[in-house]
Amino acid sequence: MTFVSTSPDQTKKIAADFAKTLNVGDIVFLEGELGSGKTTFVQGAAKSLGYDGPVRSPTFTIVNIYPTSHETIKKIVHVDLYRIKDSSELRALALEELVQDVDLITFIEWPNLLEPLLKTKPKRIIFEEAEIGRKIIIK
Repeated sequence: MTFVSTSPDQTKKIAADFAKTLNVGDIVFLEGELGSGKTTFVQGAAKSLGYDGPVRSPTFTIVNIYPTSHETIKKIVHVDLYRIKDSSELRALALEELVQDVDLITFIEWPNLLEPLLKTKPKRIIFEEAEIGRKIIIK
């Protein structure tokens, strides 16, 4: 499915609707250039799943975990691998083990290095420039 968003609020609404389709254990790759709306998307999804606090880009912390009030999805893990340059750095983060937890979903920005290590197939959200706003492609 492809959506066009012309504002952060619209991106959050698209994300909130998408979040309703998620199940425990889902991994969502967020792909797009810097500033394309990836963290804004996670903000909308997190709110939809019952997290009311601030959602910030984990560019410097690498991993942020948000508790939810959702019936089955108890945590949202938000990962940003932009600064990770080598897969050996991923092992130190123990992300493969973290995403196997049974009560969470995981959003991963800049997922290229992690993908070969995963045992499950991720969902993909691709952010592209559009004539007006941004295209959000959900695969």
